[in-house]
Amino acid sequence: MKPLLPLLFLILILSSCSVFKPNRFYDEQADDAEKPNIGGFEALSIYSDQLSSENWHTQEPSALKVKAETEQVFSGNQSISIEWNKQATSVNWLGMGFGWLNWSGKNFESILDKAALSFRVKSKKGALNGLPWAVGFEDFSGTQAWSGVTTNFVKEGSIRDDAWSDVVIPLSNFPFEARGVEVSSIKQLIVQFESSGKVWIDDVKLVPYTAKGRSKLELVASPAPVIDGNIAKNEWAGNVVEFPKGRVYLHWDNQNLYAALIADDETPGINTQVGKEIWNGDALEIAFSSLANSNPKRTFLFPEDCHIGISMGEPAIVYNWAKDAILEGVILKKTQTGKSYICEVSIPWAAIGVKPLNADVEYDFEIALDMSDASGKRGVQYRWNSNEKEGFHQNPSLWGSIIQRGNNHE
Repeated sequence: MKPLLPLLFLILILSSCSVFKPNRFYDEQADDAEKPNIGGFEALSIYSDQLSSENWHTQEPSALKVKAETEQVFSGNQSISIEWNKQATSVNWLGMGFGWLNWSGKNFESILDKAALSFRVKSKKGALNGLPWAVGFEDFSGTQAWSGVTTNFVKEGSIRDDAWSDVVIPLSNFPFEARGVEVSSIKQLIVQFESSGKVWIDDVKLVPYTAKGRSKLELVASPAPVIDGNIAKNEWAGNVVEFPKGRVYLHWDNQNLYAALIADDETPGINTQVGKEIWNGDALEIAFSSLANSNPKRTFLFPEDCHIGISMGEPAIVYNWAKDAILEGVILKKTQTGKSYICEVSIPWAAIGVKPLNADVEYDFEIALDMSDASGKRGVQYRWNSNEKEGFHQNPSLWGSIIQRGNNHE
């Protein structure tokens, strides 16, 4: 019987080993499940801590310098220093790329409406409203979808030289479908440089993003405001839209559409443009449908859609892009104090060429505030509903909605 003891002992050892193997396997599975992901998509980090063979840039040292930086870092040990000057070269294109995840194909299908491109940026000198860049995603056939890097995508409102700013561009802002990009096989992220500048960037990645719903503005019917360039207490019944650099008041009755603007502006009331170009300076833009309950998902304009602009320059005019004409019969008054100005305006429905909007009925609506920079040209545009996506002047699906409660006043 003694020879059986070593055999039994060996069996016990093997049995005990088999107990530990499954436990170790499940521990590894749990670690995998904890990897950062968006709906199962794990290729989130585009650049985190070092330049590698996954990165490239135009080899034009006189116009573009890209290098690793250790002194100015948002996270980790390195950032990317970028200095560019498009005017310093005769090459047609200046840019850089990120072929992350070892240049493998990345499938964006499940995250197009759930994720955004994010990166940190810091100016080397002075504050910037945005970046004169275009950023795009490219598939393996070379097809690309692009977006600008405007101030609307900068969480802090501007890019500073004393702190890192966060740029967040929703993937829904890139026209993948319209450009025919194969989103199941994304090759790389590309950056195209225009103009000139000096910045650091860091922590380039995809982040979770939830698009906001359609904005809705509810106005309260009230007596017609006095158009005198001054906003009296309760004159506009609280019918206001807030922007980072100003506020817009709205109201209508059976004769007129009324609007007022209070703006804080380093270069106030500058607009030297005329006619349809008045968007390229200080201006207020209002787009709306005069047809109640239109399809909010339509991407093209109806004949009933209106788009008017109010220039804040001298002489101040109101322009109707839908009719390609300056509107007559408008009353407009402006006042200015330092770097702040007020503009009030009444615009006859007859001049716009549509019937008065009804009370208690919902209409598609968008409003934008154009602000000039030191050059006198538009430096930034703030939009009410479509702040994260450009093109509202051609695409009503980017508009919110408006409704005025109560009877219209004569």
